[in-house]
Amino acid sequence: MNLRDQQAAETRQRFVDSAFELFSQQGYGASSMNQIAKLAGGSRANLYLHFRNKPDLVLAKMRAIEPEITGPFRELFEPERHDGASIRLWLERMRDLFLEFKVEFAAVEQAMAEDEEVATEWLGMMRRIGLTLPGLAEDQQRMQDFMALLMSLDRNYYFLYVRGLRENEDLVLEALTRQWLTLFP
Repeated sequence: MNLRDQQAAETRQRFVDSAFELFSQQGYGASSMNQIAKLAGGSRANLYLHFRNKPDLVLAKMRAIEPEITGPFRELFEPERHDGASIRLWLERMRDLFLEFKVEFAAVEQAMAEDEEVATEWLGMMRRIGLTLPGLAEDQQRMQDFMALLMSLDRNYYFLYVRGLRENEDLVLEALTRQWLTLFP
C-alpha cells in the first residue's frame, strides 16, 4: 500500500472511530455527519469523500468486525459432537464477544431501527455466517434452524450484555444451551 492509500485508510478509520464514539455518547439518531467530521479532526467535505451517510459508516464497521463474529461459529461447527458443557462454553465465548463489541452492537441496533440498509446488511451477515458453516448450505432445514437460533442468541445477548439487563442470566443461558444442542443431534 502506498503512502496515499495508507493515509486514506487512516482517515476512513478515524471517521469510523469518531462516529462510533459519538453513537456511544449521544446515540445514532442524534449524531450528525458534521459532528463526526469535527470529532475526527476533518471536514464534512472530506468525510463525504469517504462515506455517503451514517449508514455507510456503520456498514464499514460491520464489515470490519464480521470475521471476528464469524470465527466462534466456525469453531462451534468443528467438533463432530457437542454436549451441554461444550455448548455452554461456546455461549460464554459469545458473551465475551458481545461484551467486547458492546458499543458496536448498540450502534448497529440503533442504526437498524432507522436505516433499512443497515438492517438488510445485518441479516445478510447472519446468512453469510450460516453459508460458511459445514453442513448448512446443503441442508435448508438445518440452515433455517441455525438462523432461528442465531436470531434468538442475538436478541437475548443484546439485552443481557449490550443493555446490561442480566436478570435471570443463568436461566437464559441454560435455555440457549438446550436450544443450540438441537442443532447437533
